[in-house]
Amino acid sequence: MKALELWNQSTTAYNRAMAHHAYVYSGDQKEGIAASLAYAERELGMDPQANPDIAQLSFGLFSVADARRVGEVAMQGSIAGDQKVIILAVARIFHEAQNALLKVFEEPPERTTLILIVPSEGILLPTLRSRLIKLPGVSQKATLVSEEAVAFLNADQGEREKLVAKLLLRTKSDKDEEKQAARLAAVGLLEGITRTAYMARTKKDSEELTLLLRDLDRFAPMLHDRAAPLKLIFEHLLIIIPTTLRAS
Repeated sequence: MKALELWNQSTTAYNRAMAHHAYVYSGDQKEGIAASLAYAERELGMDPQANPDIAQLSFGLFSVADARRVGEVAMQGSIAGDQKVIILAVARIFHEAQNALLKVFEEPPERTTLILIVPSEGILLPTLRSRLIKLPGVSQKATLVSEEAVAFLNADQGEREKLVAKLLLRTKSDKDEEKQAARLAAVGLLEGITRTAYMARTKKDSEELTLLLRDLDRFAPMLHDRAAPLKLIFEHLLIIIPTTLRAS
């Protein structure tokens, strides 16, 4: 019996040692945090309740300074056990901040697991995305189409142009909070259009939708660039999005 227990312990330790150290969850932030805590408990044997070795960090707009902070948190040793988990939830993240995260995701301290929660994997640069694998053991549901996307897709061409003009005007606000909220709305709009276009293509494939999705996939990472040409992107989309594409 003792031999079996020792074998089970050694097997568990081996599995933990062989586990990947960097994961990504795409979808709702609260659901992602819950899934991350469940993973830490299930796979790493960590109690998620008030555990000092589980760091939960949430950001609206993630900056280079925030990336440095994550690096500092990662370098701090574990307190209560031999494992450390950092759950990093972000709504938006500029390219330079993603580049600043690369090193910690490539070479985290020993026995440290990082879990990145994002609205969509489309916001990630290929260099950062290549360091991550999907958080195992959970069903990652696609987020719902945003209200902005539903209103846009169910409008006629003239109304679509007005909605885009209103959104672009918000991105130029003198108030940083309003400007960031508008940027998030722009991201949500693009993601909603993309999701709707993919669903439409599963029902009826067409060259028009294929070309649209190609451009949407190209534009998605650009929206998280500090100098993203929002006006040019959405003016182009207004031309190529079929008026028949509607949100259900």
